[in-house]
Amino acid sequence: MANCPTLCVGDWELKGHLLEDSRLLVLVEAHQSCWINIVIEQTGCQKRWMTLFFDWFLRRTQQPTSDARASEMLLLAVLGSCHERYKHELPEFGNNLCLTNVDDDGHPTIIEEADPAIVEVLPTADVLFGKKEIPLHIIPKSKLRVQAINGTFFLPQTRPVLYDGETFVAKGPASATRVLDDLREAVSLVSLQMANTHPHILPPPVALVGLSDDDKRICGFLIPFYKNGNLGSYARQLRGVGELTPFILQAWFRQLVSATKFLVDAGTWHGDIKPDNIVVESSGAIILIDLAGKYTTTSIASPERGSLEVPVDWPLASIEKSEVYSIGRTMYFVSEGIAMETIYNNPETPQASQTSFSDATSTPAQLKDLILSCVNEDPTQRPSLSDLASRLTGRLTGHIVP
Repeated sequence: MANCPTLCVGDWELKGHLLEDSRLLVLVEAHQSCWINIVIEQTGCQKRWMTLFFDWFLRRTQQPTSDARASEMLLLAVLGSCHERYKHELPEFGNNLCLTNVDDDGHPTIIEEADPAIVEVLPTADVLFGKKEIPLHIIPKSKLRVQAINGTFFLPQTRPVLYDGETFVAKGPASATRVLDDLREAVSLVSLQMANTHPHILPPPVALVGLSDDDKRICGFLIPFYKNGNLGSYARQLRGVGELTPFILQAWFRQLVSATKFLVDAGTWHGDIKPDNIVVESSGAIILIDLAGKYTTTSIASPERGSLEVPVDWPLASIEKSEVYSIGRTMYFVSEGIAMETIYNNPETPQASQTSFSDATSTPAQLKDLILSCVNEDPTQRPSLSDLASRLTGRLTGHIVP
């Protein structure tokens, strides 16, 4: 995702853009909570307003040219239109905003609709679960009321929603090419914990989400909402008030290892362990989420992976050592108070690829040594998950961490 100059109207703020095939996805944040796609189809850029958008976002036009100023004014008009239309509600779960026209006076026409590219490839529950019994009921997405919750962060494919008087998170596919991969997370969560649940892994979905009462194709699923947010932001909150203790860090470390070991023992893996994919429940314990098991983040991926996906020919033993590396990187970011947003926005910073501690580090020495062992460049020299679990339950400090 490319960053853009700061522009906002009310509580609608420009965050960046993505170029996807022949269309531009303008990413905006609404109500300091939900990121929303505004889709602009290129269609050859026959119209001047389309050309202005593509030139400005793709950096072919630089300020302070007249075209750049015109592009900025047009974008502000789009943000203003969204702000006015969605003062009291947000677009329905699974919907994008689409810029379809700009009149001669510069007024944009924006429609709300489900992404046709995604809708075209959505599966039914029977296809998604195969011949297995479907243990979840299906609710139409129209019954979900999207909420904006200050202090939270939701990408375009996820939304905090109110359903039956309770707040959940609705999660759908990020793009048409990822529909089955993303929706199969629901299947994985059900099958993984059919016999036994794990206290630090996201429980099975509450329900599947269908397109409508008449169209039962699955566009998402409901999972619990954790108001403490993700581990990185929660840890920084505790640090800010002097409450991020070695005891808490070690407990999180142990819980993360336990959750990852549960996956590996079941013959599977996570593949994208990072602070953003860990949430904190009301007790202060962590929950590992986003079990799609497909894609990773460069800054936490083990150096031997070499791609954004786990190599298909890797044995589980190799995957385990790669997961250990990601656990080490995750605990490094959490212990040192490094925000993932900083890493995303500054991929060239040393912290994006190196794990090092200054002399003034606040990370406890014993945890620092364990983190460094996890991120050893040689995977054969990293501890196993069993060894980590053993070392984190008493051998470091002489007492068992609850």
